Amino acid sequence: MPETAIFIGAFIRWLLKGCKTKLKDEIEGNFKGTWGKSYNFENYITGIVTGIVITLIVYIFVFII
Repeated sequence: MPETAIFIGAFIRWLLKGCKTKLKDEIEGNFKGTWGKSYNFENYITGIVTGIVITLIVYIFVFII
């Protein structure tokens, strides 16, 4: 499960960078971390937040609308 969150976080960060870096470097964490203790940890947190946002959006569409 953590590997999936890291992959999702790396993919989201790669998209936010405008696809200018290599996705492989994003996934492997070959960059220096900016706000976390490591780049993989930052990808993990980004993946968790993305998963929560997607879950909330699905919940809103299914149960509220």
